[in-house]
Amino acid sequence: VAIARELATLASSGVSLADALVTLRDANARTALYLPLSSMVNAIHGGEKISSALETSGLRLPEFALALVRAGEATGNMGFALERCADQMEFDARMREQAREAMIYPSILVVTGIFAVVFIFSFVVPRFASLLKGKTDSLPWISAMVLKVGTFVNANLLLVLGGLVGGIALIIFFFRMPGVRRSLLQMISGLPVFSDWIHSGETARWTSSLSVLLQSKVPVLTAIELAASSLRLERYRDQLIAVRDDVNRGKRFAQAVESRQLLEPTSMSMVKVGEQTGDMAAMLGHVAQYWVERNRGLQRRLVALVEPVAILLIAGVIGVVMVGVVLAMTSLTEVKL
Repeated sequence: VAIARELATLASSGVSLADALVTLRDANARTALYLPLSSMVNAIHGGEKISSALETSGLRLPEFALALVRAGEATGNMGFALERCADQMEFDARMREQAREAMIYPSILVVTGIFAVVFIFSFVVPRFASLLKGKTDSLPWISAMVLKVGTFVNANLLLVLGGLVGGIALIIFFFRMPGVRRSLLQMISGLPVFSDWIHSGETARWTSSLSVLLQSKVPVLTAIELAASSLRLERYRDQLIAVRDDVNRGKRFAQAVESRQLLEPTSMSMVKVGEQTGDMAAMLGHVAQYWVERNRGLQRRLVALVEPVAILLIAGVIGVVMVGVVLAMTSLTEVKL
């Protein structure tokens, strides 16, 4: 994003792309960007286009970024195209960051609760288990279960802690795999609490991408296809590809989107107005902003719901432990020592 933004600023100021890339390469001599920028400089000096240089540079850019650069080459307005590219990449990063932030507190809460339960089983429960050693058969089932678990955890504390840490590390490792994230997203997208939040995020993503691409004079069919490629869920991606096919067969864009029920009536009205006035890109930008705000509101509601659910689950586990311990204490008078 920073490279695209700086290139856009230099290009808009009249600096040639070759000189701009040399300046950026020298400024990033001690960073990981030095090698890709050097590759781009060599490619430009070898007569290649900036789009080809970007594609072979090793920078992991989304498809829409390359399409915007190609559009900038075709229109001669590279500064504007790079600025829109930086805007959209920044937008995508912000959407991902918001989703990540939404789950940080509940995750910390759950992890802290798990270690609190392990602590109780390791140091609290075994004290009572030692008092009733060999007498668990006379205790209520919940007390016997709690004491047995406590005894096991106390005897295998390092193994249990190692398993917890390993499990958390394994979850983090799998969550960093794009395929796993997509599968998990696909799974939770059908849940009542998460579906609206995920839908609003996907809608904001494709409307924003399409707005930026159309502003940069990317052909409408290509723009729709690139906007579809930015989506994470296959069913939304397929619907947008179907819209592209409908438009290719002569259907109006607003009519194709409405038939696929990709937007609600308020957003559809804005798209229709944009189509009638010839300012579709600007109207899609307004639609994207509306869905971004809606996504934030749904995110706050989701976090507000997840937090008490996590607290109740942890409290339930600790409550079961405490009930088991209390029942064991009250049973002391009934156990023949």
